[in-house]
Amino acid sequence: MSIAVRYFSKTGNTQKVADELAQHLNVEAQTVDTPLPEHVDQLFLGGAIHMGSIDKELKAFVAKLDPAQVGTVTMFGTSGGVMSIGHGLEKELKAQHLNVSQHRLFLHGMMPSKKALSDDEKEKIAAFAQQSLK
Repeated sequence: MSIAVRYFSKTGNTQKVADELAQHLNVEAQTVDTPLPEHVDQLFLGGAIHMGSIDKELKAFVAKLDPAQVGTVTMFGTSGGVMSIGHGLEKELKAQHLNVSQHRLFLHGMMPSKKALSDDEKEKIAAFAQQSLK
């Protein structure tokens, strides 16, 4: 099974989550500036909500995705409050006719430029990685 992790991170929080997730998946997390290989069975795609919506860089990446290239997209994200990118990102992915996994992880209460992930956040990421591969 081929797996890729892509993310967009404005403040570094989503990057921390992507890196931790990628460790559990035995792959390297890369930004949305890095094109996907020809085909991936599962794409873990992450970002954050800023000013009530997802970032234009993440939207642009999704707009270039081809359903023939990606088996399933599994979403993850961060936010400082209770909102998440889940609804907006899922809408963008489905507009591209992509298969979206019901497994998803959104970590809330992550203020900009958080220094490190908490043990609880690391446990949630580890469990998410394991559940998403079943």
